[in-house]
Amino acid sequence: MRVASDTTLVPAGLEEPIRITEMSGNNLSKLHKFNGWRCDSCGELIASVDAGWVEWLSSEGDRGLEVLSGLQLVHRGSVLPNGQGQTCRYDCLEEFRNSKTIVEGLPLERFVGPDGLMMLFSFLAAGNLPQEEILELAKRVQIPGYELARRLLQESSSSKVVRPLLGHGCYLQSEIHEMIVLALNNRCIVEPRT
Repeated sequence: MRVASDTTLVPAGLEEPIRITEMSGNNLSKLHKFNGWRCDSCGELIASVDAGWVEWLSSEGDRGLEVLSGLQLVHRGSVLPNGQGQTCRYDCLEEFRNSKTIVEGLPLERFVGPDGLMMLFSFLAAGNLPQEEILELAKRVQIPGYELARRLLQESSSSKVVRPLLGHGCYLQSEIHEMIVLALNNRCIVEPRT
């Protein structure tokens, strides 16, 4: 990541910069124009909604009830973006052979925006997937700047981590902004894996 100006961050591999706009008075800072997520499988950038896929594993529990697990955000395509001959998605045949598990999924676009948020709420209401996995995915795809802040938290060895006012890993926009600025000042933003 490099600093393009005082208020614009340009993540490596992204065409769109992250713009941090300072608002006057008591208004909170806003993050916008951050496009992209990290693939849970390969760690590479998913640069657009169309390039993303959300999937999970479905199996039968002890009492015959459906048990869902392994919610992940991965590349949609059948081959990794770096050209290697493998996929980021679960291998359906291998999952079934090894654990009698079926792979289910939907395009990332189904989880973005108001309808996407409602889809995530429906997952919570159904109670089949672990609540923590659904909440983390909701924050990643619905909250501006959260994906970058999440990455900073994962990669930071610093004790100067911003603690969320709301708790439970729920960061306000001002806290996300503070985390990004702190990371830039401490130069703890790590380049993406290649």
